[in-house]
Amino acid sequence: MPKGIPNPPSMRGIWRMEDRWEVSIIRQGQRHRRVFLFSTHSGVRASLKVAKQWRDEVEAKKPLTPRYVQASKPRVDSPSGIAGVTCIRWAPDGAPSVWRAQTRVDGRNLNRSFSIGRYGERAQDLAIEAREKQLEQMKQWLLSRNA
Repeated sequence: MPKGIPNPPSMRGIWRMEDRWEVSIIRQGQRHRRVFLFSTHSGVRASLKVAKQWRDEVEAKKPLTPRYVQASKPRVDSPSGIAGVTCIRWAPDGAPSVWRAQTRVDGRNLNRSFSIGRYGERAQDLAIEAREKQLEQMKQWLLSRNA
C-alpha cells in the first residue's frame, strides 16, 4: 500500500513489491520476514495465497503479546526503570520533584502525578502503585472487550 495508507485487515503485514509479496510481522519481540516471488509461485495471486498462509501460520504459532504485558515492560529510555512511571519535573538542583504514572486505555490517557513536596520520598513509590492499578484497569478493559 502507498505510504500513509494502512493495509486492509486481510493484508496485514503483507506488501506488494514489483516482483514479489513481502511479509513482515513482529511477534513476541521477534521480526518474522519472508519474500514470495511471483515467478516462483506461478503468478501474483498464487504467491499472495502462499504469503497469507505463511503469515497465518506464524501468527497461530506465536500469538500477540497481550497489550497489558507489553505496557508493563520498561522502555530502554525509561529514566525510572519502571514502565509508565517518569519524572515530569525537576528541582533547580536536578533532583526529581514530581513523578507521574501514565497508561493509555481505550484511547484515554490515565495519569496520576505525585509531588515530592507533598508526598516526600514516597512519591515515586506512589506513582509505581498507581501505574500497577492502571495496568489492572487496562487488563480488565481488554478482557471485557474480548468476552
